[in-house]
Amino acid sequence: MTSPSSTAAQPTAAPRRASWAYTAAGFAPALFAVVLSLLLWLALPRDTVIDLIHEGGPIENLTVLLYVLAVAALWWVGGPADERLGRIGVGVMLLAFAARELDLHKALTGTSVLKVSFYLRDAPLHQKLIALPIVLAIAAAGLWLLVRFAKPVWQQLRLRRPLAVTVAAFIVTLVATKIIDRSFAILAEDFGIVMSASVDTVLSALEEIGECALPVIAAVGVWQYRRGG
Repeated sequence: MTSPSSTAAQPTAAPRRASWAYTAAGFAPALFAVVLSLLLWLALPRDTVIDLIHEGGPIENLTVLLYVLAVAALWWVGGPADERLGRIGVGVMLLAFAARELDLHKALTGTSVLKVSFYLRDAPLHQKLIALPIVLAIAAAGLWLLVRFAKPVWQQLRLRRPLAVTVAAFIVTLVATKIIDRSFAILAEDFGIVMSASVDTVLSALEEIGECALPVIAAVGVWQYRRGG
């Protein structure tokens, strides 16, 4: 029979580390997007690929649907009351990404309400009064998330905590898709380089399908959050 003193002296077991597959799960949708893009580029005619990825096409509509489902999942799983503001902020940003996919930032005026020049030009006042509060609310949500969670996420990322790794996967994928998106105009306008039809097709597929992976990465994050990060 073990005495209380000897039991107290026994070291506690170290917390079990998450498996590498669970930790890196946030990168899986992005990797799948790359593989799928290359397969479509290799296997299908250019016109068929363009039909799948064009504005308002199946891939874009699926992206919007997945964002809505990710937000619904975020609220369905719930969480502590003191984390409610964080969930609201993340939900606002995910819905903003969905709205961006639908080009709602241009729906009101035909030009982007995200640009400062829109508010400096002679656009109708009622358009500015509608757009500005929405844009400010989204900006406030993004800024609050940055101030509140940037340091904790960085600390958790250094410890390879799964949820922090998934946040990093989302940011890396988002930045990569934006770089691809801007590369077309930069190469053409600044360097006079026009991509071949084949290169244009594969990069466009990588951009659109990569964007479709973003809400899936967010859903992985929701799952990990539900499991305690």
